Amino acid sequence: MTDSRRRLSPDDRRNELLALGAEVFGQRPYDEVRIDEIAERAGVSRALMYHYFPDKRAFFAAVVRAEGERLFEATNPPRLPGQTLFGQIRAGVLAYLRYDEEHPHGAWAAYMGMGRADPVLRGIEDIDNDRQANRIIDRVGAAVGEALDAKVERDLRATVYGWLAFTFEMCRQRLIDPSLNADLIADMCAHGLLDAVGRVPGIPAALAAAVSPDAR
Repeated sequence: MTDSRRRLSPDDRRNELLALGAEVFGQRPYDEVRIDEIAERAGVSRALMYHYFPDKRAFFAAVVRAEGERLFEATNPPRLPGQTLFGQIRAGVLAYLRYDEEHPHGAWAAYMGMGRADPVLRGIEDIDNDRQANRIIDRVGAAVGEALDAKVERDLRATVYGWLAFTFEMCRQRLIDPSLNADLIADMCAHGLLDAVGRVPGIPAALAAAVSPDAR
């Protein structure tokens, strides 16, 4: 066992530690987790653990960042031929929910990191929100086929950020209570975004048509 661990590359070792961290932080409060415990469970020395992560705060931030990366990749299903904007958004929400089902500890560790006062964690959350918002706005722009007015884009971006917070909380609630219906949540979230976008003043006619109830 020890020999096989020694053959791990630095990247593989780091990923192994992050995966273990996601499991532990997803099961217990941050303050109850000791960095020495992680090293012991991973079968590595404390010194090696600190080689990768200078302290527990940095380790936890790295866990949250890694989970954010995985979630971002998992929530980008390919667009199917003829798929509506509603269908694309709904598919993305379902992918989010599936990720939570398949990685409950890692997802919960990421949820624990979001919204904290720590500026490092806040910065990770901001980056994740920016990337998700840009992806959605790109999809919306593709449905329009033309550049959006600066004011419209500003209002649209604010709308998307608000929707991300709503969707985040709905997915967190299902992680707490898995009996909540995934299809219902996906429908609510997708309808919610399109309804909100449809209320943004001055959106192009093509976008208004794409978010209308008839287009869903």
